[in-house]
Formats: sequence, C-alpha cells, structure tokens
Amino acid sequence: MLSALLLLWQVGTTTGQATRVQAPPPRATPTQSQLPQTSAPQPTRNSAKDLRHRVVVVDAGHGGPDNGMSGPLGVAKKVREKDITLAVALQLQKALEERGVSVVMTRTRDTLIALHDRGKIANTAKGDLFISVHVNAANPKWNKPATARGFETYFLAEAKTEDEKRVEAMENESIRFETSAATDKDDPLGFIIRDMAQNEHLRESSLLANLVQGQLKSIHPGPNRGIRQAGFSVLVRAFMPAVLVEVGFGSNPVESAYMTSPARQKELGIAIADAAVAYLMQYEKKVGGGTP
Repeated sequence: MLSALLLLWQVGTTTGQATRVQAPPPRATPTQSQLPQTSAPQPTRNSAKDLRHRVVVVDAGHGGPDNGMSGPLGVAKKVREKDITLAVALQLQKALEERGVSVVMTRTRDTLIALHDRGKIANTAKGDLFISVHVNAANPKWNKPATARGFETYFLAEAKTEDEKRVEAMENESIRFETSAATDKDDPLGFIIRDMAQNEHLRESSLLANLVQGQLKSIHPGPNRGIRQAGFSVLVRAFMPAVLVEVGFGSNPVESAYMTSPARQKELGIAIADAAVAYLMQYEKKVGGGTP
C-alpha cells in the first residue's frame, strides 16, 4: 500500500499538482491528551535577527461580501468579523516584521479570497508557517449564549467534539460566497497528496497552537479554551505547520469591545507574533535552518 501511495505522489509531483510536498507514511492524529505542552521562550525584537529567511503567511479570515460573524448578541450596533480579523492580522504582520520575519498576507484590504486560494498563496510564497485569524460566535441555542467567552487555537485534523464541529461548520460556510469550488476537490490523487502533506506537519501545527495559546493567555481577559482540532478548508491546502486562531467571541459584548479596541488588537497581534517567533526559534535550534 505504501509503495502505491508513493507512486501516486510521484505522479502528482510530475504533473504539478503538489507544492513542497514530501510523502512520509501518514501518522495518527494525536489526541488532546497527547498534544505537546511546550513552554514558549520569550522572544525579543532582537532575538529573531537570524529568522530573516523565514516566511510567515498571515491570513485575515473572511472579507468582501463575506462578513463572517456579527455581534454582539442582543445589540443593535454590530461588529463584523472580517474587520476585526483584518485589523489583528495587520498588527500581527507589523509585529513579525519588527522581529525580523518576512510576512506574506493573503489579504490587506476588505476583499474576498477563496478559501482554497489562501493555502495556495501560502505554498507559492514558500511559507514556513500559516496563521489564520478568526472571531468566534456562540450558538444562539446555548444557555446564555452571550456569556460565552475565551480564545482557542485549532490545527487541521478531524473534529472530535460537537463544539469543534460547530466552529468548523461556521468557518467553512464562507465557501458559499465563492463563485467556483476548487477544481481538484474530488480528485483522489490530490486528496492523497494533501493528506500526506498535512500528516507530515500535523505535530508541528499542534506545537505552534500550544505556543499561541500560551502567549494569548498572558494578555487575554477571557478563559483559555485550549488547543482544538477541526477540518478547516482554509488549512487543507497549506502544506506547512498551520493554525487557525479564534481570538475571542464577537457574540459577547465584553469581548466584542475588547477585540475592536486598537490597543487590544495590537496586543493580540504581538502575542501571536511572539508565539510564531518562539516556534521558529525552537525549530532553528532543532534542525538548524531546515524546513518545518
């Protein structure tokens, strides 16, 4: 079976269907209890001086006609997810560049980028990390949904809990705004190659998610909702360590006000940047300049 998969991978590579893809044997998805609990070194602006060759792809969720969630619940004046994600993503870009890291943005203005194109942008840029910024929303059917708070970071794997499935469905719903779906979505060869590539980076993605949660915990007023996993379309085609960060609940009035504050948006950007730099620094020490 393995030889057959490797042969399929070689065919895909020669026909241009794979980008920076290796074909190791697929690894099992770690459970939440198996996720590494790495403590993050505290980077400074000068500590990343040797990371200029590293590229972080920053993705502001939603955009254009796709507003994402709107909140808070029960309030006439609404905030839009697409505006918060762009503001935080731009602050993340600035913080990373100040630390000597190269940054590629999937969008820098209010425009729609197809979910399957965001990963392609990351691959074309030869990104080392992919970070997608989003805002959570409570299910209106929950008991006291407006009180739901907190931050969580996802990596790409099968959703296990009902809440993970809820967030997955909410974020993947953006595909309805796209005029066309990915041409290779039903291609078995493309699926096998993507699965191999993502299994290769799965553990590294969980490490990055852990570091993001650790940094956000130091500045975020809401509870730490932990590292989670789900099948986000935006992460499927990013063949590198990739995470999706839910920076808070826009459905909550307190967190909505927090996330729309320019000062707090800057804090969020800096915290996520510090996590990315900490990950890259750890990786540099382990392999000395290889590809994550």
